[in-house]
Amino acid sequence: MNMMIALVGGQPLPNLIPVRYYQPNNVLLVYTETTKKVYERLCSSIEPDVPTYGLKTDSYNVEAITVSLQDRLQQPDLSSHTFLFNLTGGTKAMALAAYQVAQQYNASVLYIESEGKKSRAFYYTWFDHQLQGMPSELIPGCLTLDDFLNVYLGVNNWQEYGPGRGEGHPFETALAETLRAAHYEVMIGVKTMNGQIDLDIVARWDNRFGIVEAKVGENGRKLDGIKQLNNAIRQLGIYTQQFYAITVEPNQTHDALVAASGIKVITLPGYQDGTDILNSKDAEQLIDLFNKTLKG
Repeated sequence: MNMMIALVGGQPLPNLIPVRYYQPNNVLLVYTETTKKVYERLCSSIEPDVPTYGLKTDSYNVEAITVSLQDRLQQPDLSSHTFLFNLTGGTKAMALAAYQVAQQYNASVLYIESEGKKSRAFYYTWFDHQLQGMPSELIPGCLTLDDFLNVYLGVNNWQEYGPGRGEGHPFETALAETLRAAHYEVMIGVKTMNGQIDLDIVARWDNRFGIVEAKVGENGRKLDGIKQLNNAIRQLGIYTQQFYAITVEPNQTHDALVAASGIKVITLPGYQDGTDILNSKDAEQLIDLFNKTLKG
């Protein structure tokens, strides 16, 4: 049986994507006190599909990390496995330690590049005590919105409520249906159980994710929507793209906040208040922005 050994850092997607794609028989997540919550959300997201083990270790002491990892892999419940090391997450010290252990076991090594618009896997095997690179490969879409929200917000800690009843909710429906027609996976009205996060729209293309805050009329010139996006992104990680969809020209006050946050602002002036459909020009503009941002 094969086991993937993954180093847990602040972002869970570089750990979850290869588990979903390579489908190992078991997973060992190596984490620290700092990343314990990320580890717990990963466990809840991966299990029960894949049995998952945990190893808490030091953050920066390479020798201590190496010894703890060696000891864990020698225990009877893991010693019979073939290992694949995912070195993407964790600290540099954790990666150095895992590299040493991988060499001792002659185990393959994996690195996931997720910073661009695609997820690319770099796979290495050992030959004459040296790592030999295999051709890299693009990882196709293997996550769902459920996966994304579970691993960032927690299993059973969020719910999709659908469109609300306020004046801006037909606009949210219009945006969502336009994205669905372009084959994006979409959810409307996602909220955490404690009410701290309220997402108008969440969208996915392959393994890329975006959140949308939608405002109609003069509400689009206020700062509320920008603040809501900034609050949400603290929970949803650096790989999540933010979109601010409005029906008026943005306020100049937005510029500094938008530039600092990487928010994509889109103005859809042709939208008719109270309707749940975009005209063809606005729909084309919306899809073009999403395609350029999430597809590349």
